[in-house]
Amino acid sequence: MAITTRQKEGFTMPELEYLAQNEAITIVPLHRMDRIELVRGTIGPFRPPQKTVVPLWVAIMLKRTNRCRIVAPKWMQYEHLRELNKREEQPDAMFTRLPTYYLEIAHMLLTFAEDDLVESQGIRRLLQDLREVRQSKTMEGLRMLNSLQLQMDNLSMAEINEIRPLFGHSFDMLRQLDGLAQATETEQQQSQFADQSYAEMDDAFGSRYVH
Repeated sequence: MAITTRQKEGFTMPELEYLAQNEAITIVPLHRMDRIELVRGTIGPFRPPQKTVVPLWVAIMLKRTNRCRIVAPKWMQYEHLRELNKREEQPDAMFTRLPTYYLEIAHMLLTFAEDDLVESQGIRRLLQDLREVRQSKTMEGLRMLNSLQLQMDNLSMAEINEIRPLFGHSFDMLRQLDGLAQATETEQQQSQFADQSYAEMDDAFGSRYVH
């Protein structure tokens, strides 16, 4: 299937946030509510103070109407983010596994549920640091232009989207380099074969012309 120009350019942040809204998140309901029928299944019933898991868009809707408190995911807690940053900053460290939409989820929670986050300003700062470290590693991988550095496991959707326009150019260069290497190798093999063939001919027929 052909890749469209739109796919090459990537998505906008609002589009990525729209995709992230179906990610599951834990809430603490503040009011009793019955089950809610959704296209993808049923959620609830909601019985305070029992925690329950809902899609992110539902959590934000309930939060905005003061019907729930959102529980921060473990990866978005201050101490956990500090440890993530330390691991990411280690020399030659691989990308830490994070939710596919971690940046979009974090942005929405900081926008709509900042009062539910302990040390929200510290979390915001650590997320920015984490983003910058991972972005630096990603760009370094593209500059290296080799299969080891380009094996960027655990990138989030936003991070992939950010470098999407650069990948086409990078892989085009890799294909050109591979093509040159293969052509050079083929020429060397042909040259070696020709030299060997002439040598064998000299060995086989040379004696006939000596005498």
